[in-house]
Amino acid sequence: METLTIFKSAAAILAAIFVYYGMDMRPKTGARDFVAPVWQVTMKLCSVALILGFAWIALSAQHVNTIDWVSLATMASGVGFIVAAKVALGQAHTFTGQYLVRPMLVTHGVYAITRNPLYFGVFLCEFGALLFVLNQTLTSLTWANFQWLAVLTAALAYAVAFNCFMAVNEARYLRQVFGEAYRSYQARVPFLVPRIHLRKENE
Repeated sequence: METLTIFKSAAAILAAIFVYYGMDMRPKTGARDFVAPVWQVTMKLCSVALILGFAWIALSAQHVNTIDWVSLATMASGVGFIVAAKVALGQAHTFTGQYLVRPMLVTHGVYAITRNPLYFGVFLCEFGALLFVLNQTLTSLTWANFQWLAVLTAALAYAVAFNCFMAVNEARYLRQVFGEAYRSYQARVPFLVPRIHLRKENE
């Protein structure tokens, strides 16, 4: 029982951190829409549905196993990327689906190992949450659970597609604004999956 309590507490903390950093929907000065507001609102609703679905299943869990802990660790690493990206971005952050008229090219911090640490972090969180939800629900799948799972799957599919689409559009926009500076950055830093550089010590 103590292990289950620790798991639920950790899951609640991760969800809260994700909401604070990953769901920053405050209007940003100088932000414009990449896509129509209706698609952004749909994205926000899907994100809320996914967070609430994960929280509900996590808090009502009666047992956890190794797969659940791996899922939570995956989500924790995703949250780490999200927090690091938000700290590096500072005032340059906008909600996905928007862009700044006068953007800044951020290449330090976590942006030195991936051009899209926010999206990468979100994908890790979504993958971890999906793994956890499937592990918890497929063992006792009822018709009601199946319906909720279908709703969450649809929300996840939209969120992933939306984020992929926006990541590509943001890259195109930054290439237009910053030209050669962005192309140089693009050539040395991967689009999504981080590239960790290991320093070789001189013998």
